[in-house]
Parts: sequence; structure tokens; C-alpha cells
Amino acid sequence: EKKFILMGKGIGFRKKTGDELDKTKIEKIFYLDLAANHLFVQEVMAIIQGFYEIVLDTEHPAYQRFATHLQYLETEILSKTPIEEDEEDDVEFYESNQKKYPEAYVCSQKIVEHIEQHYNCKLSADEKMYLIIYVKRLILERGISHKTRLTYKAKFDIIILSNFGL
Repeated sequence: EKKFILMGKGIGFRKKTGDELDKTKIEKIFYLDLAANHLFVQEVMAIIQGFYEIVLDTEHPAYQRFATHLQYLETEILSKTPIEEDEEDDVEFYESNQKKYPEAYVCSQKIVEHIEQHYNCKLSADEKMYLIIYVKRLILERGISHKTRLTYKAKFDIIILSNFGL
């Protein structure tokens, strides 16, 4: 089963499951490589790709490090391991990283929201901090800054589809 993300202005507007999409509105397609990684990793990486409007290099060491971290995080989430209470130092470090890397923070918040909603869990301040740092590292090593990011990002709809023939 192939899964991918389609990007384009208005492609998901008033659409329901099973509706045909206007192929002329599709501007980008991101294929999820389900054989190479866990779906959890692919979901997180797709959020980053959509946010920064890039295609990540799955062979890059920064990608591999982040993917490994996400696999461990997924294992913890699925095992329903209780999250330790945040220590004051962790919260302070998390808040300082929010201010230091605002764009990576916004992207990581989208990841946090996705994980907490779809996996019915609550991430610690420590884990949220790691997400900010990994996102920032991934983007730094890719050579992208907020200055080079496209400014019309917010005008796109992002939907995940499967079994859709193009």
C-alpha cells in the first residue's frame, strides 16, 4: 500500500473520503517510504517536509539520527510507559530553546500536536526540547533558514491519502 502527501492550494477543500481530486491543483507529492522506516517516523518527517517545503534525504546522518530517536520514542509511546514529571531544569531548557529556535519550535509543535492527538499520549518538556533540537539540526544540516523558506507556506492544504492512483 503506497502512501503519500499531496500539496496544493485548495486540493482538499470540501472533499470527503473517496472524492476525486483535481490533479491540476497538485503542486507537490511526497511519497512515504513505508518499507524503509516505521510509519511513525514517516509521519513526523512528512510534517517537517510540509512545513519547510523540502524533501529530506533519508541517507543523511542527521535524518538517520532523528529517525532512530523517533523509533525509540514510538516504542515508549506504544508501551504506555508513564512519562516522568517534568523537572524545573527541563522546563527552563525547553523554554530557552523555544526562544532560541522559534521556527524549529513551531515545526516541532506541529509534531507534538500530531503525536499527542494520534497516539493519545502526553510528551514531556524534555521530549519536546529534543524535537526542537532535532528539527533545528536537520534543517541546519540541510542549509535551510527561515529566510530561504517560502513565505506562502500557510496557503497550502496538506492531506494524507492512500490507494490513490495518479
